[in-house]
Amino acid sequence: MNKSIKIIFALSVFAVAMAMVEAAAVVYLRELYYPSGFFIQSAKDLVVMPARILRVELWREAATIIMLAIVGFLAFSDWRKKFWAFVLAFSVWDLAYYLFLYVFIRWPSSLATPDVYFLIPWPWIGPVWIPLAIFILLMLVSLRLLLKDKN
Repeated sequence: MNKSIKIIFALSVFAVAMAMVEAAAVVYLRELYYPSGFFIQSAKDLVVMPARILRVELWREAATIIMLAIVGFLAFSDWRKKFWAFVLAFSVWDLAYYLFLYVFIRWPSSLATPDVYFLIPWPWIGPVWIPLAIFILLMLVSLRLLLKDKN
């Protein structure tokens, strides 16, 4: 098996496992802060978490990005491939995250369901289909570029 394929497989397994952990954390947060269900249309619908919990949540989000960047950085020696490995890991992670949310809590009910994508630097809110479309495209582009060279 080609070395790049082995690396891509390992990156993807890491990203899927990380997505499961991330989805579990979100399931817990939603159970605690949205016991009647997670229904948001805009930032005004967000439950105001205690400052100490929000701080932890922001750091958790930052740590997620750092971990995905680090595995991308370690995956290849070429800087261009490092970047695309990060993009691949991020894409697989995000797609698997939504899959796990659906498996665990049957959410989202449709691709038009609004979600909070990130809280950094402010709440990013929109329909679920947007990150899914973006990350499917980025996953395909990153796979193509990572497999393009024979390194």
